[in-house]
Amino acid sequence: MTLLTFNGKYVITSTTPVTTTSPTLVDDSQASQTFELAASKVVLVIYQANNVRGVAMPIAGMQNAINIDAVDKANSWDSPGTATYPVRNCVFWVGTLASGSHTIKGRFASPSSQTVTISNRVLLIYIFDGDEFQYVDDATTATAPSSTFIDDPYAQVTFTPSAICKALVMYNCANSGATEYRYGKKVAVKIGSTDYGQTEKSPKGDNYADSVFTVHVLSLSAVSTTVKGRFACASGSNTVTIHRRQLAVLLLADSTLMDIITSTTQVSTTSNVLVDDPQATISRTTVDTREVLVVAVGTKRYNTISSSYGECYGIKINTNDRANSRGCPGSYSTNPNSEATAYAEQLVASSHTVQGRFSNNYSTETVKIDARQVVALWFSVAAPPPPAARLLVQVF
Repeated sequence: MTLLTFNGKYVITSTTPVTTTSPTLVDDSQASQTFELAASKVVLVIYQANNVRGVAMPIAGMQNAINIDAVDKANSWDSPGTATYPVRNCVFWVGTLASGSHTIKGRFASPSSQTVTISNRVLLIYIFDGDEFQYVDDATTATAPSSTFIDDPYAQVTFTPSAICKALVMYNCANSGATEYRYGKKVAVKIGSTDYGQTEKSPKGDNYADSVFTVHVLSLSAVSTTVKGRFACASGSNTVTIHRRQLAVLLLADSTLMDIITSTTQVSTTSNVLVDDPQATISRTTVDTREVLVVAVGTKRYNTISSSYGECYGIKINTNDRANSRGCPGSYSTNPNSEATAYAEQLVASSHTVQGRFSNNYSTETVKIDARQVVALWFSVAAPPPPAARLLVQVF
């Protein structure tokens, strides 16, 4: 067993719109990467896709997934409060790919066979040396009957790290419609005996789709550890459902530097362009070149009054806005909402800032963020990556 260290990456971002009416998954033409591996490697893929307000998006919403060498993985669904409002999914896959050529794609579909739009996406492919990770992608239905967290019985892993390490934990769960209360669901990850990273999201209304993503990072020692996905109704004694979930735990070499923001202080803005979330600033001075991987999620909780057009949450690295996602709550302005995204880049030795950013989705509407998780992992770069895994950033 060997803890994970950075080997290489591909980052694709695009704001070129694509549409489909297909009820089965088709390629997002702006999110595809083919690459060669000289040897077997562990690969993390994060795909985030959303539409902007005002473009074609039916009330049944959109499905997204990741295609690994012609096989679809990590399906997720979301619906808007009203047609043409923002819909988003943030899905991920972790696995071992053999030496040779591989193609990874973002995928999308329209459950209602009406036109759906992707306006903005990130496809992040991170390549690791080592072999220590856990990953679950399960489509068994589970329900929660109330607002008290229960274990997702199909999202649990137990493992013992080979040494002291940093652990990146991600959990996403979604229903594809049916038996979902209109206030939606809240999720968290339980590591040992503690719940971390509560995020929330509501569907368009009763029995529509929603998805919820959360992330956490922490140090672990070489002892047996159990990680669980947890979920509940966002409010009251009402049933919510999971039809598909992903749970990942990546065990990273302890040389990886780690920062995390978990503030639950509310912030608000009336800006329709991204502004700083004052509760989400990471400052770090590095003494060597580092690869930084940032994963961020912003949440508006149930019963917080905020614009029904929803929020945007994004990542700024130093002076550059790099990635963002837009979503909206269900039909009521008090319903919960959350957005998640990710980005990665190489930074030379210097002082650096990773900043959470947020805005509204329309005009001067007031939006609020109640909680956020912003994770920054700074990987050692001991030598240039091999030719088959060098950095490639594509902007369409």
